[in-house]
Amino acid sequence: MAITRRQQLRARYPAILTHASLSFGDGWAGLLDLLCERLQFHAERNGMPQVEISEAKQKWGALSVLFSGGNEHAHGLVDMAESLSIRVCELCGNPGELQDGPDVFRTRCQHC
Repeated sequence: MAITRRQQLRARYPAILTHASLSFGDGWAGLLDLLCERLQFHAERNGMPQVEISEAKQKWGALSVLFSGGNEHAHGLVDMAESLSIRVCELCGNPGELQDGPDVFRTRCQHC
């Protein structure tokens, strides 16, 4: 059985994602990977308190990350990842845009 992107992320960042509920398409895995890499870097090298993500999900078409720990820098990193998510297709990771309509909020590329 193939390892999923979410399993890879949990294995790579256990301190951040051990207890996290991850509910989003594979296209955003790269955003979460980069976010966790930066959060871990600043915790290990710059003395920032460890961040623990409790939930990362699609909400209103964008990535929504709930977390504890960190500092103002961590809040800025999370805000940046959430903001970038409306420019990345949630399904494939290609450039996308937020689509909103009656009962539909999602970020997709032209192909998805």
